[in-house]
Amino acid sequence: MARHRVLLIRPWDAAGAGSGCCTGAAGICIEGRHDDPALARQRADRRPLGEVYQVVRAGLPAEIAVEIVDPRNTLFLLPAIVRDGRRHRRPWRDLLRDLVRGTGYAAIIVDGRVVSESGLPPADQALHIVRRALDSSAAVSCRNSRRPGR
Repeated sequence: MARHRVLLIRPWDAAGAGSGCCTGAAGICIEGRHDDPALARQRADRRPLGEVYQVVRAGLPAEIAVEIVDPRNTLFLLPAIVRDGRRHRRPWRDLLRDLVRGTGYAAIIVDGRVVSESGLPPADQALHIVRRALDSSAAVSCRNSRRPGR
């Protein structure tokens, strides 16, 4: 399992049945190669998530997992927030707050912490937010590992 994980939550209106980059007529094609030109106008509102994914994935080291998650997939999402948060020693109080916020509209979650919600930021801004959260997470992990008595 990757030491760090970034979860990009699909906007509720972009979620479709299935998984991966392509989910049928209601889905997202991250790479653009599966888009039907006739559906391009209908999918225009979904393309920003693919752009955010590509910029974030390209801007981070390969060992950091970056995943797109359907907000309705709570059987995966909620335990993932808890596992990632506990692995990075986040307090339960903070985790409970992020469990509520984790399925928010186009949320971005880094190591179990919601770092962006209420709308998808532009791709470059999303990368900046994710990098800042990863730096913060690394600093907390460093402090916790240097505590006396460990």
